Amino acid sequence: MRTLLVFCFIFFLISGKTIAQKVVLDLNWESANPKKTEYQIIEVLDHRIQKASIGEVFERGGHKLPVTFKENLDQLATRFYLENLNPKDSAQEIQVRIFELELEESFNETEKLYEGDVQLGLGFFLKGSNEPEHLLDYLGTTQYRRSGFRMDNVEEVVNKLFQNSLVYFDTWYNSQNLKNRTLAKAFRLEIIEQNQNSTEDKVYYDSARPLVWEDFKDRPSAISKNNATIFTSFSVQGISLMDSGSVVQTLEISVYMLPYQSWVKSPSSYALNHEQRHFDVTRIVADRLTHKLETMDLELDFYQARINEAYLDAYREMNRLQEFYDKQTQNGLNTAEQENWNQIIDEALAGDWRRIEDLLRSGRR
Repeated sequence: MRTLLVFCFIFFLISGKTIAQKVVLDLNWESANPKKTEYQIIEVLDHRIQKASIGEVFERGGHKLPVTFKENLDQLATRFYLENLNPKDSAQEIQVRIFELELEESFNETEKLYEGDVQLGLGFFLKGSNEPEHLLDYLGTTQYRRSGFRMDNVEEVVNKLFQNSLVYFDTWYNSQNLKNRTLAKAFRLEIIEQNQNSTEDKVYYDSARPLVWEDFKDRPSAISKNNATIFTSFSVQGISLMDSGSVVQTLEISVYMLPYQSWVKSPSSYALNHEQRHFDVTRIVADRLTHKLETMDLELDFYQARINEAYLDAYREMNRLQEFYDKQTQNGLNTAEQENWNQIIDEALAGDWRRIEDLLRSGRR
């Protein structure tokens, strides 16, 4: 009887070796001294459309074998990055997304060598309280040549691309760490109020320079029952800069009146005091806004929204107080109530806002 001997080739899962009818790779580079970093790569997401294989390579007989990994690529890559970094306790969290990992191989008939090209595309994102924020992309490509006996070259090349991606990101991070707004680790607010020179079109509040009737330049309204009208307001302008890894938000608050939107019919010192007190009320609101911002717990992720909210609240407060003031003094005609408001305003200008706050809480008009 003739015996047919069937040789079964069993391939163990070894770096860059075949198992059954595919080539299985691993990511296993470990740095001798993991780098101390201010970031940590905590997760890798595999966003490739085709995850089963990264391409095909030739075996010695000329047949093509698919190339895959011994585990899910996102798990392997996450472990790869974690093992090669030594993050500080306060390290920023980084997410990596794999968009592309492709291998193409061909046979060079002249030199009897296999030539391959591997391309890796990644995105690096900063994780925070909101959606991860994109930092930068990495696109690496490398070529290799191998004989039919050196399948491990494929794994070496793939590992080298992941090593290069880490070096690339680390170099970028270190160059941007202290100046890139996205990477800011802290927030600081600075409020300034510079002495501004008044002009014909705008008079800035100055406690040492009270209003004069010459500041009221508009033509009086013929249909208004009021003796005088003043337009006062405040503005908040700012710029944010990076300083040693912190976002520094500078705000400049200005209190002003507009001469060409302010007018008077019958000038008097009593009437001028009433209009000056309107200007003082706006000054008080601006002071209260400054105090609120300086004592507010502003977080890096939400400081702009909270500053805008505080500004709008202050603007509404200014309108309410101006209405209270005119209503209770009857636009200055009630001299007793005018004197009462003179005292309330003087107290508030000195920093005692208790009676102002009582009015705002009660909503009295």
